[in-house]
Amino acid sequence: MTMNANARPLLSLDEALSRLVAGTLPHRITQTESVSTFDALGRVLAADVLSALDVPPEDNTAMDGYALNTADVRAAATVLRVGQRIPAGVPGHALERGTAARIFTGGQVPPGADAVVMQEQCEALAAVPGDDMALGRVRIDTVPAHGQWIRRRGEDVRLGAAVLQAGMRLSPQALGMAASVGAATLPVVRRPRVAVFSTGDELMMPGEPLRPGAIYNSNRYTHRGLLQAAGCEVTDLGIVPDRLDATRAALREAAIDNDLIITCGGVSVGEEDHLKPAVQAEGSLQH
Repeated sequence: MTMNANARPLLSLDEALSRLVAGTLPHRITQTESVSTFDALGRVLAADVLSALDVPPEDNTAMDGYALNTADVRAAATVLRVGQRIPAGVPGHALERGTAARIFTGGQVPPGADAVVMQEQCEALAAVPGDDMALGRVRIDTVPAHGQWIRRRGEDVRLGAAVLQAGMRLSPQALGMAASVGAATLPVVRRPRVAVFSTGDELMMPGEPLRPGAIYNSNRYTHRGLLQAAGCEVTDLGIVPDRLDATRAALREAAIDNDLIITCGGVSVGEEDHLKPAVQAEGSLQH
């Protein structure tokens, strides 16, 4: 066996990948578009997402229970009149001193209240006959601490804070974060456009009767699936015959409006391997 003294040594896989990645740097995609946050899964964020509000937007309760002023409960077993009922999403009114507000998880803490006591540490009491107390009374069975069970405005996210960074691939969790700060749309980088084709007269598509000497084109499915999973827009040019003119024509078509061309087959040194001379010929025409 003789060796060609002029032959170049083969590249290692790591070196080949490094050269490929380095070669793409001058051709980074800069075009962006705005998409619905609902449809942005897997896209690459083009700019930081800044919060349009404080999260939570107001002080709210982390527990079902009673909002009160700690100055009104100096000892356990203090009884207070229940002056209002505050479910989540319905703001209450200013708390009257000497009263408590029945409040539910997520409900906005009313002005004048500085603590919430969970309902497990309270006992609801019926109104005394003749009293104008439709909501009854509550006995507070503990001495509350200032600020307990209150989630403060902006505790999770402050207005103007960057919650997502440019360049990240958007995950389901990232979409939830974007929605939590009111982002209905997101700026994303345009999807890479990739053309793919296979060369080889021996290739046939699944579903066709397999003629002698032929094989099914399984790589076409793998390549297309990998590209789609990576978020690319794929132009599939199918199977190209083992002819130089056909390979050159496929390369010219693939170069139209695509950022990358991926081919399979035709890259060895046999007389039926036309891809390398086709790339060289098309490259010389461009120069």
